Amino acid sequence: MTKLSAAINSKLSSSVIEQLERQHICTIIQFVDEDPERLAHFTGLSFKDIIEIKQNILKRFGGMIRNALDLFEMEQNDIIPTNLSSLDNLLKGGLYYGQIYEICGVSSSGKTQLCFAIATNIALKTNNIVRYIDTKRDFCGSRIEQILLKQDFSKQVIDETMERIKVCCVYSIHQLFKVLCLLTVSLKEEGGECRTRIIIIDSLPGIIFKFCKDKKITVALNQLANMCHYIAKEFRLSIIIVNLITQWDVVSEEGPSTSSNENYSVTPTLGKYWLHIPNTRLLLEKIELRKRKISIWNSCQLEANLTCTLTINDSGISCP
Repeated sequence: MTKLSAAINSKLSSSVIEQLERQHICTIIQFVDEDPERLAHFTGLSFKDIIEIKQNILKRFGGMIRNALDLFEMEQNDIIPTNLSSLDNLLKGGLYYGQIYEICGVSSSGKTQLCFAIATNIALKTNNIVRYIDTKRDFCGSRIEQILLKQDFSKQVIDETMERIKVCCVYSIHQLFKVLCLLTVSLKEEGGECRTRIIIIDSLPGIIFKFCKDKKITVALNQLANMCHYIAKEFRLSIIIVNLITQWDVVSEEGPSTSSNENYSVTPTLGKYWLHIPNTRLLLEKIELRKRKISIWNSCQLEANLTCTLTINDSGISCP
């Protein structure tokens, strides 16, 4: 809490501060809360001087007052559309800043292809930068180029879009922590309207289980969760994390169920601690060769079990 001093206002001389301290008024908050007439009485300052000092304090240390309309417009501007219409409808407009989204699915369900499509669509906007952290060594620049070519974009637009997708490969959880720390420095230096809008980590389980012992997994996940929540809120961006799912056979007293829909339970990997870290968890499932279903598995702001369908093709992801 800021203490009163001459640095705040030249009229707060040592003798005036001494008089204030005798009345147990030592901080700027205590000064602002005190009655102006009473302050003028025991400090010897004029009523006008007291009001001037209070106004200077409020101007220097007070917050900015915004009306509800301004706040609503700010919130709308911070929603990041994926430009996949059915997915944006499912997410109530797109990706919200300060939120961690998790895309879950079995191997080869299309998680990475969905990330490619989201990254490409967001980076198409001139002022948007996408940070793509690849842990599997399978980021494919030619696939991004193919998506853009199939949509008939010019070479200049393709080159500029690909330039705005910043890719970094990490091979261990320790490298991921280092990259995120360095990223906070870069994000602080971003100026103007062109800034990072989304960070994609594809994917998490491999580097967690490969480099962390059982007793250290929760510690690593706790550190990662804290870093991701801080970055998302501090720099007003969204984070997408790719995760796998595990399927466990369900055995009842009558024995294993024979129904294809009831003979297993599905859970995200990374254990119980991680269950409540993402703000929104999406489940990606394969329906047909190219068709995929996305469900809201759980969310702190969206209704669970709502679904949409997408199609994977040469031009990325298309919506019905």
